[in-house]
Amino acid sequence: MSNDTFVREVNEELRQERVRALWVRYGTAAVIASVLIVLGVAGYVLWQRYQASVAAADGDRLLQATALYSEGKTDEANAILDALATNGVNAYPALAKLRLAEAREAGDPAAAVAAFDEVANTNGAPQGLRDMAAVRAAYILVDHGSLADVRGRVERLTGDAEPLRFPAREALGLAAWKAGDLETARTMFDQLQEDLGAPAGIRRRAGLMGELIAASTPAAPAAAAPATPVTETPATSTPAAPAAEPATPAPAAPAETPAPSPATPPSAPAPAPAQPPA
Repeated sequence: MSNDTFVREVNEELRQERVRALWVRYGTAAVIASVLIVLGVAGYVLWQRYQASVAAADGDRLLQATALYSEGKTDEANAILDALATNGVNAYPALAKLRLAEAREAGDPAAAVAAFDEVANTNGAPQGLRDMAAVRAAYILVDHGSLADVRGRVERLTGDAEPLRFPAREALGLAAWKAGDLETARTMFDQLQEDLGAPAGIRRRAGLMGELIAASTPAAPAAAAPATPVTETPATSTPAAPAAEPATPAPAAPAETPAPSPATPPSAPAPAPAQPPA
């Protein structure tokens, strides 16, 4: 056996001994950690499936309440939505509250505004639903509130980067027009007309409101033209020209009478020329 072979065998034995020592020391902990990781992943997957099934059930409840509203069974629909708003998952509690607020809008505008405000101020709700609730409350307050009420809810949504800028500008413009703030109203409606991305219905209403504001605004009086200064010329000693005498009318010319044609004398032989003397 050569020295190189002997050295390799010794090194191999040393490596195996180190591995055995590490396994004895940390093998049990490694097995436990692996099992915990597998169990954790499996539990997360099961939890996700459970949440998906619960969310699907909540979606079915929301659809059921909507169908009951269409059938006129308001009390049953409200009961389902109240339960969904209490124990729903994900965005379904906020959706249930929005639907309840819509149902109250016709009969009790103040209660509807309060319900919309509750959704708009819920930190756990999706931001899109919160903004939508603020816009819905603003539309109600156009008729049942003040310009300050509407401005406090949707003025932050009128920026060019906001997804709900079109209804927010319309609500703010209507409230400003109702309050007599024509400048703010004109600005909001002009922005809606100039933005080609605005929905056709909102752009059409903005055009009508712009024409209404223009018709109700008195026209500014035209500025008077500056008077042209009259340059005085010095008087001269040139005598005034005598007044022209009135022209004497010329007598009317007598009517011409046709002259009688002279009678043609009978033709006579011309006289012979005189003979010269011899």
